[in-house]
Amino acid sequence: MGIYARLFVPIFLLVTIIISVRYTLLTESESAAARQRYEVEAQQLGQYLAAALRPLQREQNENAISALLAGAAAQNPDLALVRWEHAGGQARAASDPDLPGIAHPAWLGPAIAIEPLYLNLRVPLRSGSESTPGANAAPHAATGTLSLWFRPTQPLNRVWRALRQQAIISALNVVTIFVLLGLLVYLNRRMQLRLENATSRFQNGELGVRMPVAGSLEARAMATTFNSMASQVQALVHSLQDQKERIEVTLASIGDAVITTGLDGRIGSMNEAAQQLTGYSEEQACGKQLQAVFTLANNFGHQALKRTMHSICAGGAAVRAKNQTLRQPSGASFVIEYTVAPIRRNGHGEAGAVQGAVLVFRDVSEKKQLIQQMSWQSQHDLLTGLPNRSALAARFEHELELAREQAGGATLAVCMLDLDHFQQVNERGGHALGDEILKQAAGRLHSFAGPRHYAARLGGDEFVLLLPDQPGQGAVEHALAQLMALLARPYHCETQTLSVPASAGVALYTGGDISADSLLRQADQALYQAKLTGRNKVHYFDAHLDEEVRTHHNRRTEVRAALRAGELCLFYQPKLDMRAGRIIGMEALLRWRHPLRGIVGPMEFLPVVEHTDLIVEIGDMVLRHALRQLEIWRASHPGWVVSVNIAARHFQRTDFVPRLTAILAEFPTVPPRMLELEILESSALADIGHVRAIMLECQALGIRFALDDFGTGYSSMSYLKRLPAEVLKIDQSFVRNMLVDRDDLHLVSAVIGLARAFNRSVIAEGVETVEHGAQLMRLGCELAQGYGIARPMPADDVLDWTANFASTPAWQRAALLPIDGMNGAPSIPSTALPAVP
Repeated sequence: MGIYARLFVPIFLLVTIIISVRYTLLTESESAAARQRYEVEAQQLGQYLAAALRPLQREQNENAISALLAGAAAQNPDLALVRWEHAGGQARAASDPDLPGIAHPAWLGPAIAIEPLYLNLRVPLRSGSESTPGANAAPHAATGTLSLWFRPTQPLNRVWRALRQQAIISALNVVTIFVLLGLLVYLNRRMQLRLENATSRFQNGELGVRMPVAGSLEARAMATTFNSMASQVQALVHSLQDQKERIEVTLASIGDAVITTGLDGRIGSMNEAAQQLTGYSEEQACGKQLQAVFTLANNFGHQALKRTMHSICAGGAAVRAKNQTLRQPSGASFVIEYTVAPIRRNGHGEAGAVQGAVLVFRDVSEKKQLIQQMSWQSQHDLLTGLPNRSALAARFEHELELAREQAGGATLAVCMLDLDHFQQVNERGGHALGDEILKQAAGRLHSFAGPRHYAARLGGDEFVLLLPDQPGQGAVEHALAQLMALLARPYHCETQTLSVPASAGVALYTGGDISADSLLRQADQALYQAKLTGRNKVHYFDAHLDEEVRTHHNRRTEVRAALRAGELCLFYQPKLDMRAGRIIGMEALLRWRHPLRGIVGPMEFLPVVEHTDLIVEIGDMVLRHALRQLEIWRASHPGWVVSVNIAARHFQRTDFVPRLTAILAEFPTVPPRMLELEILESSALADIGHVRAIMLECQALGIRFALDDFGTGYSSMSYLKRLPAEVLKIDQSFVRNMLVDRDDLHLVSAVIGLARAFNRSVIAEGVETVEHGAQLMRLGCELAQGYGIARPMPADDVLDWTANFASTPAWQRAALLPIDGMNGAPSIPSTALPAVP
């Protein structure tokens, strides 16, 4: 298929999308207009009938009333039933349910959601003072009830007529578009067939074939272009045949090995001497990349040859190299020297333009090769050509001694590098692929090091880079940023491209008596930290910081061990309805029974793990313990609700709802509505859409939600509207200071007002005195918890404390006082508020 034919699919999709969007919007607008007209006409009919019935009812004219009701359907065909009820009885009239004119299809009604309409109107039959509220007459004697039922037949017909008319117009447009596209495809295909026929004949050797210049403007332009190209190719072929014969005679007479390549680096020809030295015949070598045939054992020499070929093909001068090792496929090798020069065009065209390259080389000495190889291998890595550990040790000591002698404060940086996930590269592509990645990485390091720096390979995928004479850490950071970017570039290995970034650890020597081995160990420790922090990072060794990291890791290990050993437990703090003087539930609070430190509060260990997956394990444990305890308490206190705090990382996991469902299934006798999850307002706002979706899934199970520490975040009415929490918890910092700080008092009052406005329950934390509770009652808040009620206690102490609990009379007396003026409205009992769907 050509491009024009392929356009059918995206154009069809585009037309489909546009029509879908257009008809969605059209349906919505027509539905809204029909719905509005439907409701307005119903209201108007109801008002008209109510006004007409009032005088008829006073006159007791039942016949006129019946006639009026019977004629109502003529005024509004959608009216299905009308009924008039009054103290003296009732009258009703119904329209024919099988009225003709239902033109819309059956599926339209559910699709646009225009529902039957029911109106129930109270019609006062008395006027003036007779209908004044508070009169002695019974309410039903002064009013009548007019009930009307409407079916949406006419609105649906209006919508259907508009949609059908627009569908006919759209169908005509679509057919026109695709007919024109089909004509365009036909003309383009005919032109392509002519070109394919001429091209096929040209490829089969008919170099004299030409296309007729006829047809459309595009067809003539294409035919002219093809004919011009065919003429040039035909002349070039004849010229190349002549040149090839002359070149073959010249190369056969030269004693040195000669290889010629094109601009793409592929071999064009090679003489007999080159075939003997490389181990490839001309048939085997032609068309291959030069590096695949002319294989240098030294990785640096290999990279240097690639750069030389790029330079020559770009128009550079001839380059000569000595003491290079050429390796044959059989394993035999030769020490050679070679010269690479450009092949330039002469005569017609662009005079002097580079056409390719010619490589001339010769075998210089087999004995010299052996000596050089032995000397080189003692100080270099055989695979990559970089200096090995032995050479690094000598150079490192030399650079360290120079750094000690310098008085200007220059910095010596030791950088240890490691390729990220290199083991996966070996497992994926084998050691051959891994070796190729190592060679390319070493080449990049060597190019970056240049004459100023020093790079070495320690073994495996570990490399070391010495950066001497650095003016400061800023210069080191700048240099390593360039190096990391260089190493992060993709590696091209035969048919695949891999991205293998690196991590680096850096130790800086700025003075003092420290050995090279110590600096290398520090760089190794820094590399380890770089791997821990996510890889593809540079980490600088810092003794103080590394100690903090180890301490933090040790504390996480202690918390994990405490979880495994069962040292983490729950304390419970009662929640009180101050008006009723009864306990309505408990809040589960995490504690650590440390074998040496005793009871440890959550703020001493939860911050260490709240951003790790360990917080998820702790959260699941808390849920299980709370549900198990609730199962025990239900025998004596079936109405108690236990609330559990859920960390943001735990709550926002994609598997939170399935995990919670599995935990609830472990306790089938505990209704999910008795469990309340508390989430921090600030964490809920981080991704409000995701949090809202999870809350709705949990509420479908029956779980309740409370926004903890409400007022410390944004407290936006928009956020409160979107978060379907049943309870707002006023932060204890506001409650604790509201008796002495007017601003905190206003904040508490504002939160209570927000809860009332959004139909939420509200509970106050931090109630420490009787005065706190009394003030909350005057503000309209009846639910509270805090040290003034009870401190958190072990589960075994809860029932004994509950049995001895006595309500505070001052709080009941405060409930009888007028509501504080800041609220300006009577208190709504929190327990009477309906749940938010």
